[in-house]
Amino acid sequence: MKIIVICGLSDDKVRTHLQPLVEIEQVEQIHLIRRMPFFMQKVSTHNPAGVFSNFLLFSEISRFLKLISLCRKIKPDYIYAIYFVPHGIYAALAGRLFRIPVIQEIIGTDRPKVEKSKFFQSLLSLAKHIGVRGSKSKDALLALGFDCKKIFIPTTVNVLDFNHFKPDNSLKVYDFIYCGRMDKNKQVGLLIQALEQVHHNKPNLRAVLVGDGPERHNLEALCTQLKLGGVISFAGNQPYSAIPSWLNQAKVFMMASAFEGLPVAMIEALCCGLPVVVPDIGDIQDVAVHKYNAWLVTDRTISGYTEGLTSLVHDQQLYERLKQGAIETRTKLVHQYSADNARATWEDLLFNGK
Repeated sequence: MKIIVICGLSDDKVRTHLQPLVEIEQVEQIHLIRRMPFFMQKVSTHNPAGVFSNFLLFSEISRFLKLISLCRKIKPDYIYAIYFVPHGIYAALAGRLFRIPVIQEIIGTDRPKVEKSKFFQSLLSLAKHIGVRGSKSKDALLALGFDCKKIFIPTTVNVLDFNHFKPDNSLKVYDFIYCGRMDKNKQVGLLIQALEQVHHNKPNLRAVLVGDGPERHNLEALCTQLKLGGVISFAGNQPYSAIPSWLNQAKVFMMASAFEGLPVAMIEALCCGLPVVVPDIGDIQDVAVHKYNAWLVTDRTISGYTEGLTSLVHDQQLYERLKQGAIETRTKLVHQYSADNARATWEDLLFNGK
């Protein structure tokens, strides 16, 4: 069996997606189309060369043409697209042209884009399998008329290294941590403004923001404006292998995205024993339970996040209860994200059509 995979993602996230496929004996070769090179057993990477790699438009055209060329040349058994926009669009067009079954994985802001576009819905409906992040996303697609038999929840096709993401005895340096991209959808500015409010009643408050993105400069300027230079640290991009260490140096994980499916960063934090303060959106409630392992923010304003952050800073009994809930959640997730379960899910999708 030969599979074409088209995606973006960091190297580490690509690896977690592809590892279960690589371990299936019948999968002979995976042809990966992405903007950057990638090295893994059974995986051949196809990335734009020369001038095409330096310009987004040229890079996207190059990747689409490479997809068409590979479909014609190797005649794959499946095309697997991670993120519908733009990769799923390319996959749907190529799959229709060459009559190749397509597996779509809908992540993050994909779903609202699909909900707003009849054209996107028509392309997505061509897929043999459609992966969504959780139950709310599944219900939303069912409401649009998609076939229930096509939809699966891909948490079971990705592998989380539980030997890596686990609690340890690190000194708690930070009260709060954010790990992720810094773009407008993540709304990290809301967290900074909420932290400024919490700081009034907790002068020794410390928080760290791990990650980078187009909004980082604006966020640093906001911290300067609010005189939070000694309160909030910017750690920048960190190797994936270092993320558990950062998480274990903090007491609470926080995020304030405008839209999410089921964020992996939140799951990684829970697996390190951190309670989470997160917005009540997307499929987050599939894992995060209010006042069990999480503080779910329904009023997604500065005051709403301030309430959640303040509660976990000043109510030690609540913090300890949520921390215990996070540890119990980790135990439940060990099977769901195990390599064996991921491999079995893929085998059902590829060979049994389930």
